Amino acid sequence: MVSYKTGGEIVHVCVLTATIVYAVVAVYFTQPGVQGVIDQEWRKDGFCIHNKEVHYWSSFDTCLYVDVFFSLILGILYLKWRKIPGMETASTIVPSIIASTIGHGVAHGAMAIKFRDPEDAIIGDDGDPELAPLWSLAIFGAFFWFPLLKAIMPKLNNHVLAVVSSAITYGQTFCKKELSFAYVQTVLNVAIAFSQLMLSTDEKNEREYMLLAITDIFPIVVAWSEMLFCDSFFRAAGGHVLYDASIILSVLVFYIECHRYHTNKSKSVTSAKEKSL
Repeated sequence: MVSYKTGGEIVHVCVLTATIVYAVVAVYFTQPGVQGVIDQEWRKDGFCIHNKEVHYWSSFDTCLYVDVFFSLILGILYLKWRKIPGMETASTIVPSIIASTIGHGVAHGAMAIKFRDPEDAIIGDDGDPELAPLWSLAIFGAFFWFPLLKAIMPKLNNHVLAVVSSAITYGQTFCKKELSFAYVQTVLNVAIAFSQLMLSTDEKNEREYMLLAITDIFPIVVAWSEMLFCDSFFRAAGGHVLYDASIILSVLVFYIECHRYHTNKSKSVTSAKEKSL
């Protein structure tokens, strides 16, 4: 049987590879004059957007609703389960996951506002930092990138995280709008893979290590589907909100499975003790 360490490492390497290939494909096929592979509807914005012209009900609006709703559910579960024996490892990342997910949703909400009022853009379409006031970049870095990276790398010093978040936020201003999602996903998955692969052997031998790796599979599959099949079926199914949902739902499944395992394990131990008396 494959160990938790080996299984987790295999999954992380596979997701990392899929992410890098995704980024290369996105960059190459959004070059002027290059056609093929990626969906042409996705190519326009770098997202598959449903109901773009419908105020408060575009894919970006619904991203905000979905992210906040499921973050609240995860928060409730966290308050109920965080002190259960065995849940310490899984619970450690939950607060930052909630903060980053809500920040993610708010970022999409800001993008939805931009549909209604283009002058309210946080980061310019053409990657021009002059279109993004310093204060708006600071907010974006503080409420999107910082909690996101904190969730991924909880052991990293906050001062270092602040510097990294600032650099990544500024770097994003140089991305074409159709590459903004590819940029975020690449940074996110590379950071996850390297932070997890650098853990100690003892940490990798925990069941949570492989489970957390598995949660990364669904979002990358959804991301590829969005880029390749936007006009075929993805947009009609809801568009980019499916990607946001895939992230928070994967974390919820991870947390619920950890709870199921540890509560059953605790019951088994208690039952064994009772029988031995």
